[in-house]
Amino acid sequence: MYSFFIRCCIFLLSTVPIASAAGVTLDLESAASQSVWKQLLHAEQTAVSLNASDENFYLAENGFKYPQAELKATISAFKNEPTSQCQFPARKLFINKHLPELSFPDVKCPQYQEYLDAFSTQSASLIFASGYLGNPASMFGHVFLKFNSGSEEGLLDNTFSYGAKVPTDENKLVYITKGIFGGYQGKFSNQKYHHHHLTYSETELRDMWEYKLNLSQEDIQFLLAHLWELENATMTYYFFEQNCAYQLAKLLGLVFDKPLIAPNKIWVMPFDLVVMMQRHQSERVMFSDVIYHGSRQQTLYDRWQQLKPREQQVILTILESAPQDTHQQLASLTDASAIRVIDTLYDYFAFIEQKEDDLTDTQKAQKRQAMIKRFSMAPVKTSWDVVKRRPPHEAQDTTRIGLALHDSSAGGMAGELNFRANYYDLLTLNPGRIPYSELTTFNLRLRYLEGEGVSIKEFTPVRIINLNASESGLPLDSNWAWKLAFGYRDQANNCVDCGAGYIDSFIGKSWVFRHNLVGYAALSTSITSSNLNGGFIAVGSEVGGVAHVTPEIAMSLTVGQQWFVNQPSKDLHYLSMSARYLINQRWDVRVNIDNKQGTDFGVLISHYY
Repeated sequence: MYSFFIRCCIFLLSTVPIASAAGVTLDLESAASQSVWKQLLHAEQTAVSLNASDENFYLAENGFKYPQAELKATISAFKNEPTSQCQFPARKLFINKHLPELSFPDVKCPQYQEYLDAFSTQSASLIFASGYLGNPASMFGHVFLKFNSGSEEGLLDNTFSYGAKVPTDENKLVYITKGIFGGYQGKFSNQKYHHHHLTYSETELRDMWEYKLNLSQEDIQFLLAHLWELENATMTYYFFEQNCAYQLAKLLGLVFDKPLIAPNKIWVMPFDLVVMMQRHQSERVMFSDVIYHGSRQQTLYDRWQQLKPREQQVILTILESAPQDTHQQLASLTDASAIRVIDTLYDYFAFIEQKEDDLTDTQKAQKRQAMIKRFSMAPVKTSWDVVKRRPPHEAQDTTRIGLALHDSSAGGMAGELNFRANYYDLLTLNPGRIPYSELTTFNLRLRYLEGEGVSIKEFTPVRIINLNASESGLPLDSNWAWKLAFGYRDQANNCVDCGAGYIDSFIGKSWVFRHNLVGYAALSTSITSSNLNGGFIAVGSEVGGVAHVTPEIAMSLTVGQQWFVNQPSKDLHYLSMSARYLINQRWDVRVNIDNKQGTDFGVLISHYY
């Protein structure tokens, strides 16, 4: 009843013109039309997508639809119910700035002040975590805010991250379905940075990139104030749309006053946010620096590659020998070289302990012997070269549209329209993404052949390839190479409109021959069906490789053979070669040769956006 009375008072007062001390009616319309005010109200969202656990998130009826009415109601509440200022500190900051003639009763907000004191923020950063193919929620990467206290490691710094509230035992298929169609509620959560560091860098072995935001203390306080307002608010979570990238783009738009959601895109990806920040750099400097935080695995790789061949061999020998032989192997090196080997061994054991959940008794003994040797030596800190890496915003964009010209066995010259909604493939310029992997969604190829018209050459909703290439070759530093793809495509190159549904997969092993050259061998399976009454099952083998010769030039090769289980007389040989030349971040040219029951030669020029 009390709450209802207060709301009635607020509504009645909101209809009364608000006057300054001089008796001049203030221009509320101008203030309410400000983009920042609309963003504070999340006015671009629907009532379905923004829900508040606290029923007073909107003070006016349909306040998200009528920004001016919400502004009037907010001012009235601040005057007549002063403690409401504690609930909406960002709104108060906005009103103080744009309507300075107004004054409100003084009020103490101890809980809000305690919240601000806990942050003790000197600066703020946007953290981009690379993708993780082991979890559907993490495949496209993640972004979150970090509020820096100034400590050297920053592990106790506060962060704000937006994500879906998902039951811990949720089935992955159910999760994907509900995530796409808005079946979860999302909210901002505050955690210490060490939680993210442990999850991403140590457990999931994901690289992180820290974008140091160019924000004043006033900007930071404004962000924290609005995050306080959203503490009890939940929003409908959509996997491809209103996700972490979308919400952080809206949040940072409050202080940068620039659109940070990529235009003309079907979905919003974490990568798109850092790209949009980069594109606004010339008119509004959004970040001052980009700092790379390598995963536990990548740190091991960087150090391994800096070792001399003799040092690498000693490590391999130690891992293959009895623990009591460790000192003998290290004694064959100079002190400086031995220290480098021991430090790398320590990184290796830390990586394996995380990857395998624990070390074996032998590994524990080997680690202990190496540490004993290290403690007996001079306390010298090893100097390692810093490996320079291109930041994520220098990768190619996620959405691709292209035009191609093909010469095929099915009828000669044909034109083709190629569209891919997301994300990247084996030949894409991919800094900040999983090396030697592919994650493409909604890839569509429409082909026009004179006399035959337009046909669907391929429609692939999902294709995932992860070669899991080990750059060290150390024991236990390996995972299965695998592929999963499904959709609709032509069954051969010597026919027109001969499409069928398919599911492709393989599992195997990969090898790094050079830092930029990876090969693999795998056992493959394929299921095809042109109708619901039956289909074909095939098994076989496949070998291939990917080479990123230079940032501009990349090539791939696939060779395979399959035998049909339910049609023994039939088998299939296939070969595919592709080469990509990068013109710039937005354009590339590709040449493709595909031999699969006929030959198809194509030249594709693509625009990325």
